[in-house]
Amino acid sequence: MGTVYRAEHVVLGSPAAVKILLSQFSQDPGVVDRFFQEARTASAIRHPGVVEVFDYGRLDSGQAYIAMELLRGEDLCGFLARHGRLGPALAAQIASQILAALNATHVVGVVHRDLKPDNIFLVRDAGSPGALRVKILDFGIAKLVGDRAARQLAPRPRTKGDMILGTPAYMAPEQCKGGAALDERVDVYALGCILFEMLTGRPPFVADGEGEVMAMHIYEPPPRLSNLVRGLPVELDALIARLLTKDPADRIPSVAYALAELERASIEPLTGEVALVGAAGALETISLGQLSGALGARGVGAVGLGEPPAVSPRWLPAAVLGGALAIAIALALVIGVT
Repeated sequence: MGTVYRAEHVVLGSPAAVKILLSQFSQDPGVVDRFFQEARTASAIRHPGVVEVFDYGRLDSGQAYIAMELLRGEDLCGFLARHGRLGPALAAQIASQILAALNATHVVGVVHRDLKPDNIFLVRDAGSPGALRVKILDFGIAKLVGDRAARQLAPRPRTKGDMILGTPAYMAPEQCKGGAALDERVDVYALGCILFEMLTGRPPFVADGEGEVMAMHIYEPPPRLSNLVRGLPVELDALIARLLTKDPADRIPSVAYALAELERASIEPLTGEVALVGAAGALETISLGQLSGALGARGVGAVGLGEPPAVSPRWLPAAVLGGALAIAIALALVIGVT
């Protein structure tokens, strides 16, 4: 639906990423509204585990854009594709950071609704456990819940597409059914799917068609972790089973509660090496320094050079940081496609 460019602040010289909607989508008020909702939502959360947004608006061409922090690393989807399933310590570390960031979003009344490995970015951070920092991206279909959220963020009009939105492999049963009132427990369920995938190398439900996957979420019991991978902590098996409960009333009620349960699980802490399981099933190890260095060397899905779009200087003085932030689209490098 758009392209992400590497940009540079014209005064400070600091880097940024600018996501620009393609022209045809910029003419659709519903798409643009969700696009701008992503910017408003992310900027309201203000948590180190959520991507920082600097500005949003329209170019002179009419295309909508969002300017945000430039992340160097890779998304969890690519990381899992390269390494296969993860050891329990690394999976738990990533999951705990996701839960902490989600808790901050839920506190301000925002439910992500599209949590998946593609929307979880891993960056190098020497100040974080394991020198790894998780960033949650893409709040484009986030749902606002409660009065506090309504006061902080301008509510967006509902569309027919709001009834069932998300990625089937990670959607809660109530989300798959559509029409039900959705709350933070859909994110709890999605986190269960992601943790399951990190530990087993596959989502809980796999089928040829998206409709079949959604039906499995609704009707089929999730496979137990212990039936697919031996030797994992029993606490993790029990936790994932509770995260993937069909009835939201019986599910772990909040990400804060899930984080506490995860911290109580008997998982060896991260030390100098992280256990990874390759796609062929062979156990490998990688030092934390190598892991951090590999993430620092990667870009946001770098795909090569791209020509910058025509931009009028009128949009450059963005009203950010006291109205003085000016982010240039002297865009030299296309770094990803959304």
